[in-house]
Amino acid sequence: MADIFISYARDDDQPPPDCPDRKGFVTFLDESIRYEFRDLGPERPKIWRDVKRISDGDQFSAELEDALKNASFLLVVLSPNWMSSSWCKRELDTFAKYHPAEGIRERIIVVGKRHVDRDRRPSLLQGQTGFAFYARAEDPDEIEGDVEFFDRGKPCDDRYWSKLKSLAAYLLRRRPPPPPAPQYPPTGRTIYVAKPASDMRAGYDRIVSELTGKGHTVVPPPAEEIPLDRAVAVIEHALAKAEISVHLLGEKFGDTPEDQLPMAKLQLARAALKEAADPGKTFHRIVWAPSLWTTQPANGQPATEVSRHPIDVLAQFDRQLPTDKVEGNTLSKLVDFLNQHLIAIAQVPPPPTLQSTDGNVRLYLYHSPEDSDYALGLARVLQQRNVEPLLPVFDGPSAEIERFNDKGLAECDAVVLCWAKACEVWVRAQARRLRNWHDLGRAHQFAYRAVVAAPPPGSRKKAGSLLFPRSEIDRIVDLSDNEVPTADQVDLLVPAVTGDAAPTASEPAP
Repeated sequence: MADIFISYARDDDQPPPDCPDRKGFVTFLDESIRYEFRDLGPERPKIWRDVKRISDGDQFSAELEDALKNASFLLVVLSPNWMSSSWCKRELDTFAKYHPAEGIRERIIVVGKRHVDRDRRPSLLQGQTGFAFYARAEDPDEIEGDVEFFDRGKPCDDRYWSKLKSLAAYLLRRRPPPPPAPQYPPTGRTIYVAKPASDMRAGYDRIVSELTGKGHTVVPPPAEEIPLDRAVAVIEHALAKAEISVHLLGEKFGDTPEDQLPMAKLQLARAALKEAADPGKTFHRIVWAPSLWTTQPANGQPATEVSRHPIDVLAQFDRQLPTDKVEGNTLSKLVDFLNQHLIAIAQVPPPPTLQSTDGNVRLYLYHSPEDSDYALGLARVLQQRNVEPLLPVFDGPSAEIERFNDKGLAECDAVVLCWAKACEVWVRAQARRLRNWHDLGRAHQFAYRAVVAAPPPGSRKKAGSLLFPRSEIDRIVDLSDNEVPTADQVDLLVPAVTGDAAPTASEPAP
């Protein structure tokens, strides 16, 4: 539900009759607050405001009561109209009913549209200083009433914007902390997130939080700034560990180390050099240059939103590389893209060396029931290679079978999908399950994931590299022309195992 419930009188939200297209005070205030929260992504405070035309004779709806019950704060748009509305006072009483008396005043925020003497206010509002969007007339004989900062459907005083920003900042400071994000075990993956200029700091903090929350390592260390006197060395040392780099581009370039480019440009340039030095590797740059950019003009003028092309923004910082991924969507969509992109570009490991603490490596031979005979024959050969084959079960209660087989996927060192008589949809569906090892309940990633194509042969099996993305399967071994696998052929499937007795693995099949 809502974090903030806005209580207001309907008469305080009427547009002027001669300008019906303009917005009322409350609607404009509501939308302006939401705009100030725009860069926070899905963690922004949620605002609830009743936009229905409810008269005092209407029933107090369950929806309204539920919103007041679950709101963390009540924002009262105080005015003589609010004071005369029995409906507004009922909202205040309902909010108080569902929140502890101790600390209730701290949960109520007063926004003054027009002045109301403190001793006339309800007791819960009497201790509130609040945020006044008006000024009291210094000489009542010359000016009657309040000087309002919003009049006839638009702000008419620069003080409106300063009050708005103060109110939005206060609401942000007071909002309840978001629930902790799920923490994943370390993935072993390292991402370079470029230190941004000051105008992209909020986006940087969000990206770092997302990546570290999913178990990735972020370099350079987020809590440390890059020293200007050693900038190049620090950047290159961090880039050497990373598989991709992420760059957030606003309008500013950041600090400038002596005899170097500004920091944002320097990190882009050094990332480009890393890619050029490792042709054929998967390292590349991801650039976020938001298409909608909010300018912050001086002299108290309101912020304005302008449209820009991400490619044009990048051109102001560095030349575009063919492998660059340039994004201009919102920060939330960038986070989604980055998470999916990291899954999709999971690198094929080099021929791995499996660590074994007991002399055996656990290799899960995942297969369908009709391929049991082939899998059993393959298991016998694997035992000659210091490998402990794990096999699924097919006999027993379905729930027990599922739990047992899922445990094999969670605890093995590596997994091999046997594709003999099984239908293609089965093996491809199981390969898709291997895309994200977190979801399988594993404590660490697979040493590798493989498919062995077994008899009968077929054109689809011969085209295995086209069927299985690298994010799902690391190696494909075609044994479909051999009825019984030999020890030499199994060497294509099994990497080296640590220990003097372990054989040396052949290169993986193309």
